[in-house]
Formats: sequence, structure tokens, C-alpha cells
Amino acid sequence: MNTITYDSKRNYWPLKYLGEVPMINKYQKNKLISLIYSNIDDENERELRLSELQDLTGKDADYALYQFSTGKWS
Repeated sequence: MNTITYDSKRNYWPLKYLGEVPMINKYQKNKLISLIYSNIDDENERELRLSELQDLTGKDADYALYQFSTGKWS
């Protein structure tokens, strides 16, 4: 039987067991900000996209980066 242990000094629990979802990281956020400013001309659309960044998960951010790289962001 496989068991998962927890040490208070080190967190051994995998995120999938804790129910936590990794949020957008600094690299992803900076890259998306750069892409938004260079690819979206409409100021309202740009501000909307920028305001949505804080709520993105890491997977959502990866998908957004993929969309920008393939030109499917609109």
C-alpha cells in the first residue's frame, strides 16, 4: 500500500491531493503582458486582457501563451 507522509518542515503532499491549483507565475505573467501590449491595439480590449491575468491558473496561462504564439488570441 502506498502512503503519503507529511513533514511539517517539508510539504510532501502533491498538489492534486491538496486541491490547490498553481496560479500564473511571474514569467508567464510578464510574457503575456508583453504579448498583450504588442498584439492588441484596442485599448479597452488590452485593459480587459490585462485585468484577467491575475485570475489565471498556470494551465490557463500556458494556453493563453499558446494562443498568442499561434495567432488565435482574438
